[in-house]
Amino acid sequence: MTPSNALERTGKHRCLNCDASLNPEAAFCGVCGQTVATHRLTMREIAHDFVHALVHTDRSVLALVHILLVRPGYVARDYVFGRRKRHFGPLAFLAITVGLASAVVALSGFRAFTTDSPNAVAEFLQRHVNLVILLQVPILAACCSALFQKDGYNFAEHLVLAAYTSGIRTIFFTLLVIPYWYLFRPSGSVALYLYYSYLCIWLLYCGVATSQFYRGNRGASWAKGVLAAAITQAMSQAIVSLVTYGFFQLDGR
Repeated sequence: MTPSNALERTGKHRCLNCDASLNPEAAFCGVCGQTVATHRLTMREIAHDFVHALVHTDRSVLALVHILLVRPGYVARDYVFGRRKRHFGPLAFLAITVGLASAVVALSGFRAFTTDSPNAVAEFLQRHVNLVILLQVPILAACCSALFQKDGYNFAEHLVLAAYTSGIRTIFFTLLVIPYWYLFRPSGSVALYLYYSYLCIWLLYCGVATSQFYRGNRGASWAKGVLAAAITQAMSQAIVSLVTYGFFQLDGR
């Protein structure tokens, strides 16, 4: 049976998504909300859905990015306190941004991990930069959990803030840092300056997010957020270094 025949066979009196009975005059299913006017897919409809997901004001990725740039902590609070319909989910947002970053790194040739001599660990991390980005998210959530114990959030709720802020960090890295490197190919002190500038922006942004998300004195929350981001960066680099060191030790035997 073709998709077209299946649509014709089902008719307009039952929902194609959940099979609930439909009111003949209804435009949407009263159970699942899917539109009644469902036709066979065309490229035009797929393109429309793609653009809608990006730019529509209700739960679009671009709308989320816009508000996360200035109100990351408030978005995370909304999600934690149950206002979830209005925002794109934190883990889905993180998955999209990390996937975009991995693709841009692969296409641009950007070296996220450099060593004095080529080795299997560096090449593995280069191919799987997404794993390193994702590694930092639960570490950041754990740091926030330790520094903001009195706020009463559980780990999953800290993870919401970590996912949203890490997604914006990944977008900044993908759309600003990599294109700058690709166009100007900085090296030496210039490349180091670029890295530290990017790191400082991330630390400050994380501080803003925590000052909005957690209760209490906003200045103290900001400082704790900066500290949490700094600890996360140090711990992730330490883990990568330990893995690299362990590889060389095993390889030398």
